[in-house]
Amino acid sequence: MMKKNNAVLGRNTWFFDLWASSYDFAPFQFWMKRFHKPVLKELAPAKMKILDLSCGSGELLKEIQVRFPKAELYGVDISAKMLEIARTKLSGRKVILQKMDVHALQYPSNYFDFVFSTEAFHHYYDQQKAVEEMKRVVKERGKVMIVDINFFWSVIHRIFERIEPGCVRIKSKREMRDLFRGVGLREVSQERSFLFSVATVGIK
Repeated sequence: MMKKNNAVLGRNTWFFDLWASSYDFAPFQFWMKRFHKPVLKELAPAKMKILDLSCGSGELLKEIQVRFPKAELYGVDISAKMLEIARTKLSGRKVILQKMDVHALQYPSNYFDFVFSTEAFHHYYDQQKAVEEMKRVVKERGKVMIVDINFFWSVIHRIFERIEPGCVRIKSKREMRDLFRGVGLREVSQERSFLFSVATVGIK
């Protein structure tokens, strides 16, 4: 199992390193901003400690910094090249960026007020472990949120999993809801944030 997980992690690292130089291309960021909207809606205008998992080139962190300048922001990604771009973009801003696997977060328990992942969860090789880690590092009454692709029909999901490099599993709304509840998150709610995306949020 570890060998398989390392293979997935290596494939995803290669894929996103390769993509990094064109990741901010306008048509793709137009798509990504649809995934960012639910996160921005959940944030409160106060000083918060926030973790963006698989932060990519830092576009969402930059938007949060502009809207909520008192927030303490952290971002992690497996792609060193993505993080290079994010550091340039967020230069001089109060943002801590680190190369890290979401399945083994190097943060203490009960550390963040809000932890989220946008348009990346289907690449995680052990999705339950990833959500368990998200729950572990968030404070009591803190929020965990995942915004990921959802194309309505499972047959489309299975085809997409074969096409996109590093894609592991696209969960249905029910599967995502059951996963959140299964790790002990409460008050789980969901909404279709746009046609091809579902946001799931729970409270520790």
